[in-house]
Amino acid sequence: MAPNMLTIIGFIFTIGPFIWLFAAYGTQFTNIVEIPLWFFWVEFVTYFIARMLDEMDGKQARRIGCCSSLGLILDHGCDGYAMGFSILTFVKLVQA
Repeated sequence: MAPNMLTIIGFIFTIGPFIWLFAAYGTQFTNIVEIPLWFFWVEFVTYFIARMLDEMDGKQARRIGCCSSLGLILDHGCDGYAMGFSILTFVKLVQA
């Protein structure tokens, strides 16, 4: 599988729970709606998968010799946005 596809699939695993959480439980960061425990497990599993795919894409690119500047920019760009989405998801889950 191409390393850029691993990056994009990992990014989808990051923004999926973010969109689901904010669409289902609103955009306010207060204790208006209690988020069920199973959603914490969904976030845990999707975060783990996203991290594993993010770690594998660079190794795969080096192994098959298709490293490029564009791939590096895509990887770091997705990582930056994924970190922002992950922080917002965490804050919404703990409703701080």
